[in-house]
This record gives sequence, C-alpha cells and structure tokens, in this order.
Amino acid sequence: MYQTSAPIRFALGLALATALSTATAADCPEPAAPGPTPYPTVAVTDYVLGCMIANGPNPDILRKCACSLDFIAAAIPYADYERIETLMRLQQLEGVGRNAAYKSAPWAKEAVAHFKEVQAESTLRCF
Repeated sequence: MYQTSAPIRFALGLALATALSTATAADCPEPAAPGPTPYPTVAVTDYVLGCMIANGPNPDILRKCACSLDFIAAAIPYADYERIETLMRLQQLEGVGRNAAYKSAPWAKEAVAHFKEVQAESTLRCF
C-alpha cells in the first residue's frame, strides 16, 4: 500500500473537495434565497419526492426538483402554497358535495392557474 504524508493527503483532499464543489456549482443553478417564512420540511419533502417520481430518481433530478421548489418558494408564500395545494387536492375529488364549489369558483381557478404558471417558469429555469 502506498503511504502519503499528512500534508500531502490534506492537499489532495482539498484539491478533490474543490473540484467536486466546482463541478456541483456549475451543474446546479443558484438556489433562491429563503424567504421570511420558509416552507416546512414536510412540504419540501412532499414536493421534491413527487417531482422525482414524475421525472426520475437520480441525484441530478433531486437537485432540479429542489431548485424548482426554491423558485416556487421565492414567488409564493407558504400560506398561499398551502391553500393552493389544498385546492388542487380537492379538485381531484369527484364533483359532489362541498368540493364542487372549489372546481368552479373563479378565485380557486385563478389561484391554481397562478401556481401552475410559477411552476412552469421553475421548470424552464431549473430543468
């Protein structure tokens, strides 16, 4: 086995770490700065896992999905995101009962349309 001295191992490790961080930074877009009310971990995980299921389970897609959510979080406060997510879940149910109002209400359609526009823009920037 080839032995190296501690200073050489340190220099090699530093060079490798620099090369890896440079490659990673070049491959992934700059994440958006978190807003005053960051999204909870559960919401982030839910979005990123759903995105990865739709696009493929690999590290590159993980970074792109995280970038997408960062973009959305910069454009839509979490309270609004939570309302829109609830509207979208209600709209997937059959149109009977109370959820029927959420399918036809102009304010609900407008909120979901706004989210889809922001999500489409995040896809263009991150993917």
